[in-house]
Amino acid sequence: MRVKLSKINHRQLFTAVLQKKTVEEISRDNHVSPRTVKDWRDAKYSLPLTAFNYFIKVSHLQAQSLSPKKLPEFWHIREAGRKGGFVRMKLFGNFGTPEGRKRGGLHSIVTHMKRKNSSFQLLKPIRKPKHSLLLAEFMGIIVGDGHLSIYQTGVTTNSKTDKEHALFVQKLIQKLFSVSAVVKKKTDQNAVSIVASSRTLVRFLHAQGMPIGNKLDNNLAAPKWVMKNTAFQKAFLRGLFDTDGCIYLDRHKTKKKTYQHLGWTITSYADTLIQDILQMLRNMGFSPTHQTTQKSVFLRKQNEVHRYFKEIGTSNPKHLNRYQKFTQMIKH
Repeated sequence: MRVKLSKINHRQLFTAVLQKKTVEEISRDNHVSPRTVKDWRDAKYSLPLTAFNYFIKVSHLQAQSLSPKKLPEFWHIREAGRKGGFVRMKLFGNFGTPEGRKRGGLHSIVTHMKRKNSSFQLLKPIRKPKHSLLLAEFMGIIVGDGHLSIYQTGVTTNSKTDKEHALFVQKLIQKLFSVSAVVKKKTDQNAVSIVASSRTLVRFLHAQGMPIGNKLDNNLAAPKWVMKNTAFQKAFLRGLFDTDGCIYLDRHKTKKKTYQHLGWTITSYADTLIQDILQMLRNMGFSPTHQTTQKSVFLRKQNEVHRYFKEIGTSNPKHLNRYQKFTQMIKH
């Protein structure tokens, strides 16, 4: 805490104090330099509260008679900041408005770009597509096998069975966002990752409905804009099935006779996403099955499995090859 006095009261106080004490004695009593005492005497600075109380005791004056104004420590910094703010406003406009923030931001960019050793970096621009079938399919892919970190968008898949689909995803990222993605083989694993390094892309995908970080901890679900359009739902399901789905051959025996049926399934540990999948399939007239103890949604009716591949299809050659192979096996 500090104390500020009017010029008249300041002069009255020090006149009384210097009649009782020398500058050197005041310096020694307050553990400061004689130069500091002279600055107090000349009113260059406000007085520390401890020094003011000392001067009152020495002078035998009444504190209230001097009308002291108490100030918090570093009060001058706030005042200096206020004055500086007015100067900045004259140069760059009111920072409390979008126009002011824009002018200030642009000036900051120019300033940093002029500095040779500045670490300031501009975010790389990307193409931001409107809601479309391709974007919906990509959202299905990334909800299935994708991951967003602060700086990267990644999709991880099987390096042996899904290599062609990995290349499809790489080209899709370039086509949708004008961002280059690299395909990386994981050492000692049958896995490959398609990685795009762009903070702007991460922000865009997050705004579209993809969580950043752990998907399961962040209530993974189908994007809301996808759920409002049947065509988008089909594209989203195609992307999701191509990453987290499977076409299989179900064999069972009845009275010593073996029967074979096609089975379609998508697996997810996100409860909200499971409910979205069920709703989308039902909206399209399918009859999905699911038990609360399961983490998968199934299509078991043969005509519906065939209809899925006819109406929705797949961009993953692995699924198409298995579907065609199993269909031929059942016929024979």
